[in-house]
Amino acid sequence: MNEIAKIILLAVIQGIAEFLPVSSSGHLVIGKAIFGLESPGAGMEVALHLGTVIAIIAFYRADLRDLISPIFSGGVEPRNKSLRNIGFLFLATLPAGIIGILFNCRIESLFSNPRFAGIMLIVTSAILATTLFIKGMKKPINMPRALAVGISQAIAILPGISRSGCTIAMGETVGIERSEAARFSFFLAIIAILGAVVLELFKNRNLFRWEYSIGIAVSAIVGYVALKLLIKVVEANKLWIFAPYCLIVGIATLIFI
Repeated sequence: MNEIAKIILLAVIQGIAEFLPVSSSGHLVIGKAIFGLESPGAGMEVALHLGTVIAIIAFYRADLRDLISPIFSGGVEPRNKSLRNIGFLFLATLPAGIIGILFNCRIESLFSNPRFAGIMLIVTSAILATTLFIKGMKKPINMPRALAVGISQAIAILPGISRSGCTIAMGETVGIERSEAARFSFFLAIIAILGAVVLELFKNRNLFRWEYSIGIAVSAIVGYVALKLLIKVVEANKLWIFAPYCLIVGIATLIFI
């Protein structure tokens, strides 16, 4: 497979797995064990993640504008509301940041353990299945609810735990309306992904190659379609439909690897 074809394939996988609640990290760990797949490298990972951020921004462009614009042109009350909501996002980002800093080495070692990823995929299946029994509520996001979603994002650092599935399920569990829980989850993803990208670029400014722009474009397009599909699934209260897949893959991993 030539370099361009490999980039396109990785970008398609990234665009799908980053948004659908099946844990891209878990599949990478298992894929390494079965097929000898390797991580695409820091530069390629940065490009693919930039593509998924572009997809999120494009999909939620109106909501992001409504969140940010009152800070510069709104009255006192709209400005305070926007600042409060942005504050909730940064509060929810803290748990994952703290866990990542304190336990980075231990977490990294789990990315070479396919059995652990298999177990966590089964946990993801259980998390997704619980959404079948959650009644739709419309409680506003506040500090405790934002922190609960943030803690779930920190748990999703583990390979095999779906970040989108875990955070959306937690949002619904604490009473946040389904589409709002998804929106909050992906706003968090923007902060988390851009933070990781900036850190990686700070460590090595010569990561980027021109062909990676293809990966950015493809992962953005595929990611946008996958995100649109996921939101329809969430609004229909059918996030649980991904549970059987995660369960099957998790059990198969424990049996055969």
